[in-house]
Amino acid sequence: MRQTYIFERGSEAHEFVPEREHEERQRRKREEERLKCRARARKNAKLLKIKRRRFRLSIASAVVLFSMFGAFVMLENGITASIRNISVAEEQISEVKAENSALLSKINTNANLSTVKEKATKKLGMKYAKPGQIVYYNIKEQDYMTVDDK
Repeated sequence: MRQTYIFERGSEAHEFVPEREHEERQRRKREEERLKCRARARKNAKLLKIKRRRFRLSIASAVVLFSMFGAFVMLENGITASIRNISVAEEQISEVKAENSALLSKINTNANLSTVKEKATKKLGMKYAKPGQIVYYNIKEQDYMTVDDK
């Protein structure tokens, strides 16, 4: 059997090795390269998974943050609208109170005794009762109802 020697360059001195050994070394190198390539691919796949998780987490965080911001803005608008409604209601209350006090003062000025007497005699034609028209009643016991305010 004939052996062929192949000149290999390595980190050390040049050597001649048999062809089989050379092929075995080449096969081992390819196998190591393939294993390294697979390990790199697994590592890259893991890193890609981590990056995807981080990306999904940041997207989810952004969605939650924006939804909270939207809810905050909606609450602020609701509070502002409520404050406006309250101020409108307070203005209406103050207008009604002013109107009530004006009507009360008008009633008080028109309800004095001389005004009533004047309207009764002039407009309604009423006169004072004559002594023969007055009837007096004597009440021996209390016949009126009392109401207890509690």
